[in-house]
Amino acid sequence: MRLVFCSDLHYAAEPGDEQALERAGATIDRLKPDMVVIAGDLTARGLVEQFAPVAEMARRLKTPHVFAIPGNRDYLAGGPPPSGPSDSDLQYFLSAPDTDDEVQAGTLTTEFDEFFDGVDFFHRGPKVAIAGIDSEPLIAEEAFKRGVAWLEGSAPALLRVFVTHRSLLPAPGKKMKEGDMLPNAGDLLHRLQQARVDLIVCAHLHRVHAWTLASGKRRTHVIHLPSLLDQTPGKDNGMVVVDQSGKRDIAAWLADVDGTRVRTLIEAR
Repeated sequence: MRLVFCSDLHYAAEPGDEQALERAGATIDRLKPDMVVIAGDLTARGLVEQFAPVAEMARRLKTPHVFAIPGNRDYLAGGPPPSGPSDSDLQYFLSAPDTDDEVQAGTLTTEFDEFFDGVDFFHRGPKVAIAGIDSEPLIAEEAFKRGVAWLEGSAPALLRVFVTHRSLLPAPGKKMKEGDMLPNAGDLLHRLQQARVDLIVCAHLHRVHAWTLASGKRRTHVIHLPSLLDQTPGKDNGMVVVDQSGKRDIAAWLADVDGTRVRTLIEAR
């Protein structure tokens, strides 16, 4: 089984964006994955004209299963987006009008569900059980419980995968700011380990890294995704490919936008 994970396209419908998106889609098709997951920030500002090309690219992919969740930039945050670029995703949220510091998960506005089947997804296949949960501005408790129940209710032989946008661990080489990580990340990681989740995938920081967390004999792998299209200096670029040949035989590697293997992230047996 082969899974491809990508994130942080920040598609802005600007010159060159369409060609970059087509190039990424062609690369994904060449990798011949069984499933593709887009882990948020599909757009730069959550606008319909930015969602539409990304959704069309996802629809044209030759893989049988394509899933997506929104990221913070896919939300309008209660009003029109700021007119200028932000230095960070935190500044983007703070500068958006009508944003309430007490806002709870599920109360922000997004056009995402006009193009995809809801902000969360759940899927079971012959070899994998996967749940993708929206994390904006945090993970709603009921959605998280549903994701955990979905994974715990899956056959033990299936690879259990949990996907969200906001980070659950800090990234080496990244100066962390408030809002980069979910505030209850430690509790979420603990509960996912208790649910015997094999692979946790998150994004948002534009840095690729992998950890292996141990709990007794159990091992849970956590992968940070790079940005698919943002080639700003200092940020990682590309997609992560996960190959599975058995329950615990997992190999994960970073591929650039042309599909070339850049480096190995996980080799577990």
